[in-house]
Amino acid sequence: MTTFTTATTAPPPLTVRSFLLGAGGDLDTPLRAHGTAGPLLGPVRGRTPAADRAVEHELATVIDDFLSLDMLDLVADGWRRYAALRDAARRTRDTPGSEEVVALATHRVTSVHRPYVDVFVDSVKIGTLEVELTAVFWISGLVCVIRDAHLTGVRSGECGIDASLAVQGVTLTEQRGGRLDLPGAFALRAPVPLLRDEPGPRQAPTVPGVGTR
Repeated sequence: MTTFTTATTAPPPLTVRSFLLGAGGDLDTPLRAHGTAGPLLGPVRGRTPAADRAVEHELATVIDDFLSLDMLDLVADGWRRYAALRDAARRTRDTPGSEEVVALATHRVTSVHRPYVDVFVDSVKIGTLEVELTAVFWISGLVCVIRDAHLTGVRSGECGIDASLAVQGVTLTEQRGGRLDLPGAFALRAPVPLLRDEPGPRQAPTVPGVGTR
C-alpha cells in the first residue's frame, strides 16, 4: 500500500507592494511620470536624461524596500492600542495558560508612515525625498483570541483596505476597496505580543533562607 502526503503551501502575505502595485509592478514609471526627482536634480550641472533615469531608478529601489511591509502587521500594530485587547492580555499574562475571546465593535485602524530619502550628488546633499504611506483598515465582526498576553488567532472578521503612497506630496499610487482575510491570515502567523511596550508584573523580592526549604 502506497501512502501519498500532500503538502499545503501557505499563500504569500499581502504586502504593501503587492496591494498598491500588483504583481510585477514597480515605482520607476510613476516616479518618472510625475517628475518627482526633477526639482531635486534641478540645480545639478551636466544633467542628462540617462542620469535622471538612473537617479529615479535608485530612488524607486530605496522606496520599494519600504513597501515590503506586511498589511497584517500594520493592522495588528493598531490593535495593540485597543484597551479591550490590552486588558485581556494583562489578565491572561497574570493567569498563565488562560485564554480569552474578545469581540470588537466595528472600527477603523489607520497606519501612517513617513520615511525619507536624503539625496547626495558628489557627496553633497541636494535635498530630501519625503515619502508618506497611508493605510486605512475598515474592520467589522472581529473576534480575537488572547492567550498569555498574545493575540493568537482571529475567529471571524471582515477587513477592507484603502491605501496610498505619496512622494513629495504627490500621490503616486492608491488602491481602495481591497480585502484582507483576517481569519485565514492569522491561522498562518505567529502570535502577536500585545504588551511588548509594557513591563511585566513585579515579582516580590526573595530573601535567601526565607520561605524556602
